[in-house]
Amino acid sequence: MDRLLERVASAERTPAAGSAAAAAAALGAALVAKAARRSRDVWPDAGGAVAQSSLLAARLRALAADLEASYAAAIDALASGDAEAIGVRLPAAAEDSLRLALVAADVAELASEAGHRCNPAHHADVSVGAGLAEAAARAGAHLVGVNLLSRTGDTRSGEAQRAVARARASVENLASER
Repeated sequence: MDRLLERVASAERTPAAGSAAAAAAALGAALVAKAARRSRDVWPDAGGAVAQSSLLAARLRALAADLEASYAAAIDALASGDAEAIGVRLPAAAEDSLRLALVAADVAELASEAGHRCNPAHHADVSVGAGLAEAAARAGAHLVGVNLLSRTGDTRSGEAQRAVARARASVENLASER
């Protein structure tokens, strides 16, 4: 954790916002896995949630590297002023940001599902996990918009906003169960 925080706070270009958001969503997935592991006595199928959480966390780790690379390439393209490179690199960064929003929304939905089944003593863990995932989905959607600049009619922005709505609904669902 210290290493990630040091790297994010450094003067280096990456890791930046996308990587930080991916880490937040991965922490959310880890909280769901913890709640599921600690709820096996009341939730016989908790192993499925553990497996899904692990898969989502692995996707987020890989995505963090993709986000770093696409962000660096987009910044290089912008600095070069090469319109063709900008036209290729920024949409690629938007695509990675969209993937972040989608995977983070999946984490939030898994947390909501786990909240219905886990030991009530771990409801706070899945609620916080969903909240972290929602924040990551929002960050991903924001970065989609930043990377699309003034492109109108691009469907990625709307898809990212739908992912945020899924994550928000999951958080609200968990909040209503308190």
